[in-house]
Amino acid sequence: MTLTHSCNTPWADNWLVDTGDEPALHHGLSPFGKTVLEEMNRLGMIVDLAHVSVETMKVVLNLSKAPVIFSHSSAYSLCPHRRNVPDDVLRRVASTGSLVMVNFYNAYVTCRDDATLADVAGEAGAWRVGGGNVPPCPAHPSPSVPTDHMDHVKKVAGVQSVGFGGDYDGVN
Repeated sequence: MTLTHSCNTPWADNWLVDTGDEPALHHGLSPFGKTVLEEMNRLGMIVDLAHVSVETMKVVLNLSKAPVIFSHSSAYSLCPHRRNVPDDVLRRVASTGSLVMVNFYNAYVTCRDDATLADVAGEAGAWRVGGGNVPPCPAHPSPSVPTDHMDHVKKVAGVQSVGFGGDYDGVN
């Protein structure tokens, strides 16, 4: 269950708080929000942080007893859209066994009106294929320098913390 969408809920602040378009009501989670999180953990529900504020991300990652997901978010350092996940949060994702499923929506991938699959997942050269390493393609000048969101999340949070997300309505 996602904790917010594009408005605050009685239990959590949404991403628009980080833009200044909405006020922070809970500074992450309200007391009721902490109860919601506890109950979701108890029931084995997956907590989705794709639409929450950065403060909400941090509070949930610190309190959750189970890994969480970002069902469709990308890397903030590659595209500074407030729906994306900052590197300090990506490091917390790694330490909690959580998952960032990289978004396909243009504005969250390139911060422009257009994006390509290479902006999301790069070229085959950056990934292990068939059990071996494939030499980097030109789009990847150095394997240590991520050039797409999948590579960046993999580099910061680890390969176990990256997946494909939703919002498949936009990349070319």
